[in-house]
Amino acid sequence: MRVLITGGAGFIGSNFTNLLLKSKAGYRVTVFDAMTYASNPKTMRSFARFKNFRFIKGDIRNPGQIAAAVKNADIVVNFAAETHVDRSILEPGIFADTNVKGVVNLLDAAKKYGIKKFIQISTDEVYGSVAKGKSKES
Repeated sequence: MRVLITGGAGFIGSNFTNLLLKSKAGYRVTVFDAMTYASNPKTMRSFARFKNFRFIKGDIRNPGQIAAAVKNADIVVNFAAETHVDRSILEPGIFADTNVKGVVNLLDAAKKYGIKKFIQISTDEVYGSVAKGKSKES
């Protein structure tokens, strides 16, 4: 199984990557990350000890970069997103580019290369807040 984890150098994505590397030795795990303010380079260096790990520095806003990574995957798990509400108010354009257009790029590539499973993980900056209770997804 070949798993592509976008945004895998961020807090949640790197914890998922760590879990996958430790529990699924037969999986080939690739992290694709732009290495922005939300990324942790130390974590990526610590994963280099796993023979089934690969890192690609890239940006989901770039259709060519993401297509090249997706075509070698069986599963895509997307953690890549701009985060922090205060930043979204100051720079809404980059949030739209990454959190909307970037996900469209991922979905287009997944469709093109026949990805059977695409898992979208996100934050309230993408989904919006829940007025009452908990969010429900299927």
